[in-house]
Amino acid sequence: MNTFQYILQPYTGRSSRHTCPACEKPFQFSRYIAAETGEILANDVGKCNRVDKCGYHYTPKQYFANNEENTVAVEVYTPTPQPTAKQTTYIDDSIFKASLKEYNNNNLVKFLHSTLSTQQVNQVINMYNIGTSSRWNGGTTIFWQIDNKEKVRTGKLIKYNPVTGKRMKYTNWVHSILKIENFNLKQCLFGEHLISKFPNSTIGIVESEKTAIIASVFLPDLIWLATGGAENLNKEKVALLSGRNVILFPDTSKDGRIFQKWKEKGDKFGFETSNYLETHTNEEQKADGLDIADFLKDNDKTKVIHKSKTTKEPTIIDEKDIIPQIPYNTPSPIAIIDSKIQNPPKFEGADLIIKKRIFTAPNGDKIELVGITDYGDCGNWKAHDKQNRPCRPCMLNCLHTIKINGKLQKRKYTQLEILILQQE
Repeated sequence: MNTFQYILQPYTGRSSRHTCPACEKPFQFSRYIAAETGEILANDVGKCNRVDKCGYHYTPKQYFANNEENTVAVEVYTPTPQPTAKQTTYIDDSIFKASLKEYNNNNLVKFLHSTLSTQQVNQVINMYNIGTSSRWNGGTTIFWQIDNKEKVRTGKLIKYNPVTGKRMKYTNWVHSILKIENFNLKQCLFGEHLISKFPNSTIGIVESEKTAIIASVFLPDLIWLATGGAENLNKEKVALLSGRNVILFPDTSKDGRIFQKWKEKGDKFGFETSNYLETHTNEEQKADGLDIADFLKDNDKTKVIHKSKTTKEPTIIDEKDIIPQIPYNTPSPIAIIDSKIQNPPKFEGADLIIKKRIFTAPNGDKIELVGITDYGDCGNWKAHDKQNRPCRPCMLNCLHTIKINGKLQKRKYTQLEILILQQE
């Protein structure tokens, strides 16, 4: 009986990645091959790179168990541990610096200009060292992985649709394209170079590099990093975050699996995991895999919407360089969002109490509070009961479901927003 050792096919370009038999996404499936001969075991034996959104992994061991007529002694290849750790290889600075141009031809930058101001786009380009590549007929973005010592580990090439901002079917790595001999890749988190520059800031971690970039504009109180994939949220890559206040912002998923997976990892590392998207998105949004940047951009959560007394149409007030004026005792996402309200009143004592369940707003709208989600652990679930009893003072970490003029509102309102509406 022959003994074979099987490994996942090493990446040598798009031809080494195949269509996943489960999710049917092209160029995402790595097949198992014989380590010595390179022969493919079977077309469906392998692992999907979309760990969170698909998770398909059919091992050689499972294959032979299901196909007894082909039974051989099988061993999945595990590389022999090296006696000494290899030194990390870095990308030459000249290659990195040469990419920091041609932004008029960068598809992602074009999309950002349709969403953000020119000042904001320039800010994120400089902050995250966004690069441009002429690969795939131009317009390709390079997300450079720069470590805390300002050394470039590698760069991920992704091409986006300049109108929708969606990823196109093109992905590669700088170190793979350069084919550097004996290159020893040791990845870091995207944005790691920002950690030491902002030693007192809370750190937000998302999966996508694009998400981190956009979130940094809408919620600048946090330093935004990206894993580039759930598998990169591991002990080695988060070691630098020891002692820092870290909040994970997982993407949504239809069954909540991604949130649960990130929460398990967050608990393991002592990080907070935000459930804000889980409680503020509908089933359609979850099925689409909405992320925090999509939510902030689409819902404009960093703007305050006031009602005009004459037209009763929303008047939107933009915030640019607003300094938070309300102290919070928790780094919850609600507090972060509320901290963007322009010139908020300083509520103290009895003013912190929501006095009525049904009231008239300053513009004449009839407001009715019909539901509450408590994020402040005050436990006062009688706030909206039939006896019209009010909330007690707390840390302003409640979300309220309301009706305006009898119409149920799609989004929930923070407690601070309700207090502002209730002002006389």
